[in-house]
Amino acid sequence: MRQMIKVFVDSHGHIVIPSEFKSSLKLSPGSTLVVEEGNKGAVCLCARIDLPKLAYKQGVLIVKAKPIRDLRNITRLERNRRISALLQRVSL
Repeated sequence: MRQMIKVFVDSHGHIVIPSEFKSSLKLSPGSTLVVEEGNKGAVCLCARIDLPKLAYKQGVLIVKAKPIRDLRNITRLERNRRISALLQRVSL
């Protein structure tokens, strides 16, 4: 669904986008937007989604991306989840 909103350029030359619209587009500080010039003076502002970068490291394909949550205890949490599931199956 296309939505049209009014934006303005502030005194510092920044394009100001309403917060409701930013959150619906999942924009955050540092997000990249591309401005495209169209016909008859039309301007299109498009969010550019940066995909995670893939790379080979010592023969293994890895992803270079920002984690979406704290990963410091992920191994312990996953181990506990699996043990709990196993104990539930055994006690049946």
